[in-house]
Amino acid sequence: MAKRPEPVIPDPHKGREDKDRMDLAPDMRPLNAMQAQRLAGLTGLSARELVKSTPLVLAEKYKWVIDIQQLLFRRVCGKVVKKDPVTGVEKPVPFATVHVMDTDCTLLIFAPSGSPWVWHFPLLCSQEEIASVRTDACGNFCVWIPRWDIDWVLHWRKQRICFPDIFVRPNIRDLLDDPRLRPFRPIPFPWPPDPEPGPWFDREIGPGPRPVELSKGGVPLRIASELLGRQAATRLAASEVRSGFGAVDTARDELLDSPAFETPLEPPLPEFLLNQGGLKEKGGLAAQMNLALDPKLLNRFDPSHFFGPFKRCRDIFIPEWTPVMDVPDVTFTVTQDVDNDGDEETIYAEGLFSVRWDAGAIPNLKLQAWPNAVAGVTCDVPDIPCASPVILLAGKMPLQNLGGGVDPYVDGAGYARRVNRPHPSGDPAQVVAGAGALTPFAGSFPLFGCNHLDGAVYYRLLYEYQAPGSATFTSPTPFVNLSWPLYRWVGVLQKLDVVPDSAGWYTILNDADNWMPSHLLLNWLTGNYADGLYRISLQLGNAAKAPVHTTAPVNLRLNNAAPSGPANGFMGLSWRVEGAAGWTPLSLVCPVVARPVGKNIEFRVSYSASASHWRSLELSASGCGGGSMQLISAPLTASRWHTNPLINAYSGVAEYRLPAAALQGAYAFHLRVDSRAFNPDDSVGLAADWYYNPLHVYNHFSLQLAVVNV
Repeated sequence: MAKRPEPVIPDPHKGREDKDRMDLAPDMRPLNAMQAQRLAGLTGLSARELVKSTPLVLAEKYKWVIDIQQLLFRRVCGKVVKKDPVTGVEKPVPFATVHVMDTDCTLLIFAPSGSPWVWHFPLLCSQEEIASVRTDACGNFCVWIPRWDIDWVLHWRKQRICFPDIFVRPNIRDLLDDPRLRPFRPIPFPWPPDPEPGPWFDREIGPGPRPVELSKGGVPLRIASELLGRQAATRLAASEVRSGFGAVDTARDELLDSPAFETPLEPPLPEFLLNQGGLKEKGGLAAQMNLALDPKLLNRFDPSHFFGPFKRCRDIFIPEWTPVMDVPDVTFTVTQDVDNDGDEETIYAEGLFSVRWDAGAIPNLKLQAWPNAVAGVTCDVPDIPCASPVILLAGKMPLQNLGGGVDPYVDGAGYARRVNRPHPSGDPAQVVAGAGALTPFAGSFPLFGCNHLDGAVYYRLLYEYQAPGSATFTSPTPFVNLSWPLYRWVGVLQKLDVVPDSAGWYTILNDADNWMPSHLLLNWLTGNYADGLYRISLQLGNAAKAPVHTTAPVNLRLNNAAPSGPANGFMGLSWRVEGAAGWTPLSLVCPVVARPVGKNIEFRVSYSASASHWRSLELSASGCGGGSMQLISAPLTASRWHTNPLINAYSGVAEYRLPAAALQGAYAFHLRVDSRAFNPDDSVGLAADWYYNPLHVYNHFSLQLAVVNV
């Protein structure tokens, strides 16, 4: 395929008659031409009567003609982030400008046969800016959008068959909810059955709310990882672990409402479209696509520029190629001064149909900035009062304890004491008190502290390393080659790249210069360092970089390794007809069970979990869609928490029943083994004062089997 051209997206500033218009209060901004046309379409008034008038003027002039609700505004909030391509961590994009655009596009819709998705190819788009707002230091923003702009988009879609479906970007909740997309529980079309039994129906569990759980009868973590990616599945599993009945978990809802596809999924285009040089010889696009469309417009078709995927309408037959004229939406473009030249460059512009405007409460938006965006290191850092040099925080967690009998945050062996505490009963749901944990650190996180001292010009961090099982430390070694950006807003965005010299010395910054985040000593990418105990101290140097002061060390123990090796996974599998006296062992390689027709059968599965800092395990089973395994042994045989932090292995046996009515086919057991290790740069942990149970490091194992009737 030829090199992909840049998207043809209008400049958000182009055509603004009054560049100060965005500085006015929302109800004082004159309507532009596109807004006037949309409001006219809802009210029956002439667009000429509405253009350049303000909502306040219109509310008074047409108070018995225009529904006052249409002249109100909806507050839409969100965050601009940039994902680290290596770690997957989302970093805030500070001081960027979010432009809200009225957008009309002529689209060519591609609905390939057999696919659950459709794609939209823009042929011609026009835009006008209706609002703008600047993100804060954490990338957050809120903006007021005219109600009539949103109502026109919904009105336009509602008038057209299938359009409320095909302009909806799927989110993670859709992937986990929709049985058509879940390979372990397929339901044939038509779906749902007629008459509709409720909001969700399954032949196994009957009507009810749509399940999104990753265990205990919901979606196995392995399947979720395949659908969503390991990072998203891990975050969702972690939120479930800390959730209980009646609990509020906004982070979980935010994740479920985030896009299912963070990057566009390439459409399965026919070969003739991929060979752009041969289109003229083949009679042109219109003939190849069987379209009656102006060739000049179709010449704008670019197979490398698309939006999608989107949901597919199942109500009626959809042609493979369909042109649609003047599709309205309210979209977002984000700009930022990424090169400090005073002009803002575009860092996000693919926002067509990114918001579900028909949602009663519009979920917070998450705009994934392009690679050219300038991102911060962390956010929501607690205030750090500085009296003397000290290392205070790892991420958002204190490295200094309160004393006076209060539960410690971290101990002398470098363990977090409040995070992922043991449950003496072994029950994951047990509520425990106190600080009995021995939990290591993992992932990438910053170190914060104070580095000001009379006569000090430079600072560096030194570490002494003790390997697991060893009793000795290495000699003090400086951290080198670790750099990061800082930012400040002085009417324009300014960026400072913090870079050490070859000996690890950094310049001490003046607090009055307001670089953010303040008091950042080191951005530690721990995945590049060996697991073990690190004794870290802060050293200050004079103008000649001669040491003048070294602080008392803080201790942090790292463990980034996921549970693995022969001590993890399934150790044995056997089966029997329900009620039979003995068990028949099965091979762990492609096991096959010959089930007597009409008989319930039972399985006994043995497993082992082991890790240097083992936390918990979760065993589950999945079926082929025509029935499910039922756990018949005690609940703790399939879900277990560590009872003592010195116990780092567990072996168990669980038993399951497969009902006679369950279809023959493929079944599987799934084992998730969890580490206690956690990342302290976590706002959830900060809110809980670190009495919480995060899941950051894990591994999963699967055992597939076949059941055939005899």
